Amino acid sequence: MSSKPASAVIQDLQAHNLFELVERVRARRGVCLTELCGRTRSQNVVAARHEVWWLIRNHPERRYSLQEIAHLFGNNHATVWSGLQAHQRRQLAIAPSTRESKG
Repeated sequence: MSSKPASAVIQDLQAHNLFELVERVRARRGVCLTELCGRTRSQNVVAARHEVWWLIRNHPERRYSLQEIAHLFGNNHATVWSGLQAHQRRQLAIAPSTRESKG
């Protein structure tokens, strides 16, 4: 795993016009930007980071590869893949309760 400082991650996100997406997730989840773009492993920060990865992967204007996302965040593609799977599991776990509350 490469060590990429949060400031470099933020710079790359800005260069790819992804900073606003990251900022929306950060603000909604109440996490610090440098933690989200860094190596912090607390559960709420990791969940937010995984959501960002999912949103980048499914970006409406351009589909980013696992390698591209990994490069942006200074990780490897397997870490990103694992994070995307974890995000999907979390979404499936909350989906039934969301449907019940609407019905």
